[in-house]
Amino acid sequence: MLDRLTGGTYRSTPHRVRNTSGRSRLSVPLFFDPDVAAEVRPLPASAAIDDRAQRWDGASVHAFAGTYGDYLLGKVARVFPELFAAVAETA
Repeated sequence: MLDRLTGGTYRSTPHRVRNTSGRSRLSVPLFFDPDVAAEVRPLPASAAIDDRAQRWDGASVHAFAGTYGDYLLGKVARVFPELFAAVAETA
């Protein structure tokens, strides 16, 4: 969402943990998410960067319009279609 809010000025880092040290390591992820009903709009000074070719899903977060919940459900649907279908059935 920081990428969307800033028009691509600030990008998230890859979400993976690689331990090449050969020793045990503890990794603790920390995420801050907006409310699911929050409308996600870019900050006024942001100019959107077209970065679809660099993204794993070919989608641009800058083209998205709606709530954070809509964005999150769409992302889950692309990564875990079976889970999305199960959630959609119960809604």
